[in-house]
Amino acid sequence: MKTTAKKSGKSNRSNGSGNWKSKVTSSKRANSKVSPIDVYEKFTNLIIERLEQGVIPWHQPWNAKGMPSNYLTKRPYHGINLWILLAFGHEFPYYLTFKQAESLGGKVKKGAKAIPVCYWNFVYKHKETGRTIPAELVRDYSIDQVEKKCFLKEYKIFPIELIEGIDWELPEVAEDSKIPVIERCEEVYAEMLNPPKVVHEKEEAYYQPKLDLINMPPKPRFNTPEGYYAVLFHELVHSTGSEQRLNRTGVAEMDYFGSSTYCKEELIAEMGAGYLCGYTGIANNQLLDNQAAYIQNWIAQLKNDRQLLIEAASKAQKAVDYILMTCPF
Repeated sequence: MKTTAKKSGKSNRSNGSGNWKSKVTSSKRANSKVSPIDVYEKFTNLIIERLEQGVIPWHQPWNAKGMPSNYLTKRPYHGINLWILLAFGHEFPYYLTFKQAESLGGKVKKGAKAIPVCYWNFVYKHKETGRTIPAELVRDYSIDQVEKKCFLKEYKIFPIELIEGIDWELPEVAEDSKIPVIERCEEVYAEMLNPPKVVHEKEEAYYQPKLDLINMPPKPRFNTPEGYYAVLFHELVHSTGSEQRLNRTGVAEMDYFGSSTYCKEELIAEMGAGYLCGYTGIANNQLLDNQAAYIQNWIAQLKNDRQLLIEAASKAQKAVDYILMTCPF
């Protein structure tokens, strides 16, 4: 299916011509030692569970108080953690680990369920012995003796409404949230570094990597201005995969329709567009033409590839960081 001017939802398919168209458990432990495969499995099952309930995590609106963040460190959650937390729709978008809550004099309510989140960690290993090398001693070895291995780690957090005994000091609503939605949408493209050219020549939406060009149907063809920008954001995320930007497999080297690489790139674009819709204030969950079919498609894809979700979420985050010129660390 192509993205036509009569539909405000996103439909993103390749036509073969080189175009891109458009159970939680409670725990007092801060960290859990599980294998990377278990982490992939757990987070995929968690998202599938929400999808089966009719909730599309990357289409959920952001809380008016801001995006999900750690209350103590003020750092926002990114990648798969963002979608996990948005899927639960908590009253306040702030979270703490069990130990953080204790350090502030708080106490997790009895029977409260923890939410798993994850992050990438790494260790240095000696290539011959397999022995772990402390980070501060790596410089004592030659580069051909050491290898860096990355792995996923899981830990648990609680929404602040499940923590008592703390006098919460919540931030005011950000000033930029008062800027009109369409104005914020226009700023995303206008302020993007080295953006692709956008033209309105055909009645379909797609990104053409060879020309570094996005074609969009004219704005009047969409039911709402928000529908236009939701589709544009999808194609903008595709464009970040070009060779002159992030050089992402699936765009720089396109694969056939239905392949695992193709599906991953589509999920990257869906998540990235979902992030940009949340960032600008678009109610993305109201723009989908056939939500049931959309949900069933992604349930099938996620069940078929347990690594798809976390990897796509990570690359989608890099894409939006590029578009918004956000420092990734």
